[in-house]
Formats: sequence, structure tokens, C-alpha cells
Amino acid sequence: MQKTYWWRIILVGVAIIVLVASYIGPCTFKFSRCLGGNSIPITRTAFHIFIAIFIISLFLFFINDKIFLKWLRFAVVWIILSTILIALTPTYSGGWISMNPDKEMVSICLGSLFVILSLAKIVWDSKK
Repeated sequence: MQKTYWWRIILVGVAIIVLVASYIGPCTFKFSRCLGGNSIPITRTAFHIFIAIFIISLFLFFINDKIFLKWLRFAVVWIILSTILIALTPTYSGGWISMNPDKEMVSICLGSLFVILSLAKIVWDSKK
């Protein structure tokens, strides 16, 4: 039981470190630059993923160890798949009326979907 609480604290700490480092470093103290734009796609993608992890990590302290470990496996698989999908997506969708997704849209959508699915998984596993 003690070990998973350390993992939860480390998860929150890593999320805060990545968010603050992104905001101070590549985003140059501009929150809007961290959320969008094509000038820093890797930092922006990491920012979207870790802001989602930070939001979910606040709920992780209220669940038991078994549910936390299930969620952790889900999160690792989700982050790996998200990274692959974001890397395969073109940086710019092209055209003046194109509806193709770009890296920014995919990272925002996957981050939002991660929060929703994580909360649903936590609630579902808690009810079982």
C-alpha cells in the first residue's frame, strides 16, 4: 500500500515538473503558446498529456491500490498509443478548408479523451 502512494506522489510531481518546465522554457511564460501553435510541437504535446495526467492524479489519492494499478497500466498503454498517433499525424493539415486533423488537434483530443476515459475507468472499477 505504501509503495503505490509514493507512485501517486511521484506522478503528481513529474506532471508538475513537466508543466512548469514547459511553461518557463519553450513556452516563454505564455500559456497560450503551450496550448497551441506549430512552433513547439513536442513540448505542446507533452504539455497536453501531462495536464491530463495532473487532472486525473488528483482523483488517484481517493482510490485503493488495486484500482490504481489497473489505471496505471491503462495510462501507460494510452500514453504510448497517443505518442505514436501524434507522431504519425501531419503537423499542418493543408488547404484553406481542410478538415484533416493536425498534431495540435490530435493531442488536445487525446488528452481530453484520456481524462474522460480515466475518470470512467476509475468510477467503473470502484463500483465493481
